[in-house]
Amino acid sequence: MRYFVASGYIPSPHPPRRAGNVVTEHHFGGRSGQTRRSIVKVFQQEGLSVPGLGETVFLRLNGTERISVFVYGPYSASILIVTTSQRRAYLLGLGLRAVLTCFFGLPPLDTYESCGFLLELSRRPSPEMDVGDLARLVSSSTAAARGGAQALRQALDSGTGLSHEQLRIGCGILAKAVSHPRLLDALMHLEYSRSLVWGFMVGSFYESHYRRERKTMARYDLERIYLESRLRFDSAFVATFRGLECVLGKPTLSNRKIPVLLANLDREFATSFSSKRHRAWHEVFSSRRKWWRYGDLIAHYLKLRNSVSAHGNPAPPYIVTEDQVLEVQLLLEQMLEAILLPEGRHEKS
Repeated sequence: MRYFVASGYIPSPHPPRRAGNVVTEHHFGGRSGQTRRSIVKVFQQEGLSVPGLGETVFLRLNGTERISVFVYGPYSASILIVTTSQRRAYLLGLGLRAVLTCFFGLPPLDTYESCGFLLELSRRPSPEMDVGDLARLVSSSTAAARGGAQALRQALDSGTGLSHEQLRIGCGILAKAVSHPRLLDALMHLEYSRSLVWGFMVGSFYESHYRRERKTMARYDLERIYLESRLRFDSAFVATFRGLECVLGKPTLSNRKIPVLLANLDREFATSFSSKRHRAWHEVFSSRRKWWRYGDLIAHYLKLRNSVSAHGNPAPPYIVTEDQVLEVQLLLEQMLEAILLPEGRHEKS
């Protein structure tokens, strides 16, 4: 087996505390220069249980492949991926990253920054190690190791915080997506689109800020946003539409095929895209239309996709606005949610 650590994320070393339906997460872990004894004392003063060292497994595949939170040293923690090959490690690692970005709104990570996203270890890590020991296990043949010990330590010891609840739900989604590779591809396309245009908004921000501020914007300012971001909007739109094509299982769409493909999707995953309607939140600013049949909305965007992608959007005759990018991202996100989330629609908070 081969061992990989995911940089850019710092999971909590603590399991959540549950009281009925209330889940409380604690993110307190080790800090540089502290001993394990001093950190245990802080845990006890805060009334927290002392987390165990070693692996807490969140996803297990094929008996031996797994994704876990690995707690080591003075209660530092990393995402550990154990699998048979680098290709499989990236399938699982990038899949989990896409789930966390698309469903939990964690900012997309740039895999080309610092030392890279997955750092392969030369052997199985020990819970008794500290972050320096873990950095020394990074394979010396990799570009990451050639970046230097300090860069490796920083990559392993910094990043976005992750709760056990996010990992529990995220790995559950990933387990279903892995068995349907086209859905995993769709998630990755959506993540890439959001790395170009960040369209994840919690409901409170949308209602209190974005929706109100957007309605007061002058036409001049809307055009200025478009002119400054035209190529980025085009690329983000096409990336998301590729995700829609993955979900529908067809690399080339036509208007007459869309109803058939939605019906096939409903039979395969017990969804109801053929009969239910999609609530448009963003493009309402330009079209004023709020409710769409899924087939009609996909056909609406197919025309735009054909111009932007297949014909290079000459001149350009079609303008891909921020509204359209945000709306097509939301459409793909909600279709993936309906298929992949066991408890139905995921509420962002």
